[in-house]
Amino acid sequence: MRRSRTALVVAVVSLAALLGVPASVAEQPARASAEAAGFSPRTERALDEIVKTGMAASGSPGMAAGVWIPGRGRYAEAFGVADITTGRPFRLNDHVRIASITKSLTATAVLQLVDRGRLRLGDTLSSYVRGIPNGTTITVRQLLNMSAGVYDYTMDEEFGRDFDADPRMPFGPRDAIRIVQRHEPSFAPGEQVSYSDSNYVLLGLIVQRVTDRPLGQVIRHRILKPLGMSHTSYPNGFAMPEPHARGYVEAADGSLRDVTRINPGVASGAGAMISTLGDLRIWARALAKGTLLSRETHRKQLQTQPFPGQALDVGYGLGVLEINDFLGHNGAIYGYGTAMFYLPRAQATIVVETNLSTNFSGVPLTVFLGIANYLFPREFGAATTGSRLGTSAAGPLLTAR
Repeated sequence: MRRSRTALVVAVVSLAALLGVPASVAEQPARASAEAAGFSPRTERALDEIVKTGMAASGSPGMAAGVWIPGRGRYAEAFGVADITTGRPFRLNDHVRIASITKSLTATAVLQLVDRGRLRLGDTLSSYVRGIPNGTTITVRQLLNMSAGVYDYTMDEEFGRDFDADPRMPFGPRDAIRIVQRHEPSFAPGEQVSYSDSNYVLLGLIVQRVTDRPLGQVIRHRILKPLGMSHTSYPNGFAMPEPHARGYVEAADGSLRDVTRINPGVASGAGAMISTLGDLRIWARALAKGTLLSRETHRKQLQTQPFPGQALDVGYGLGVLEINDFLGHNGAIYGYGTAMFYLPRAQATIVVETNLSTNFSGVPLTVFLGIANYLFPREFGAATTGSRLGTSAAGPLLTAR
């Protein structure tokens, strides 16, 4: 597990060089007659190449990607294998751990309580969870938008060693709190913006305190059922729903180590959940449009705080990541990486999944950026071919990626 990180790790590179898209292919694609008709063969070849190049560069056994743009085309393909032992192909309906995308669901559960008058964004953390440094001044809003300054428990070296040794280790939110209590706050509340998984573990506890129900139950009844996301779950144990891709992390000797079975309590409200490509398509749109929230609460959700020093326009709202007008989230946890984004002006959805990841990998996000820049160069302020693009790898969303 890599133990150093910033909120977003940025490398400015040539998109064509990074993803291996030939200049003859990397042109703005012609519009298809309708989403159901699919993209043109040239565009499909370009998308195939972006995904397969990202997969090969990262050494991922398998990867899947979906793109849905009304009036222009659709694309959904899976490559490689879900299981390196049996050779079973990676499939579009395979379940994967979605890691930090969980944060967007936890945030929505919190904001629904705000809409119902059971919680306020200005409420202090100590009103619901005691014992956190600065808890009497940290607000629910600051937890949501990453400005609370709570130490990120996933950065603790002992935690990192223990999790790497046994991803099924006994661990829960109270263990995360004990780690937070051993460290000084990262900064004073509201002083900076810095990604912290601890924030969303605490938000999960707040939901439980207010509703007297576990976070997973609240998410299932208030989010998944209303949206018909029947292939998404907040697990209580190690098992993955069938069918699922097995998850891998690269060992020190270069071999792939199977880490499919992980204790979801390690990530809890920051990254415990499991989903599929199709369900992430549903959620990306609902999240970006605020389908389950009041108009006013959704407006507040999209008020983003910028991450400093980024090559792209990157900001974090209330459980929403914004990159050059794309709204969504990404995730990385041992074994699985995901990225899920929606572009409101085009009603476009892009989802990427892979079954090789550390807690800090950003491969699906890089592939998403390649697809997004190819299909929507206007959002990146440059032509697709030979442009200089800042690509960012999601920060440590251990439980969230």
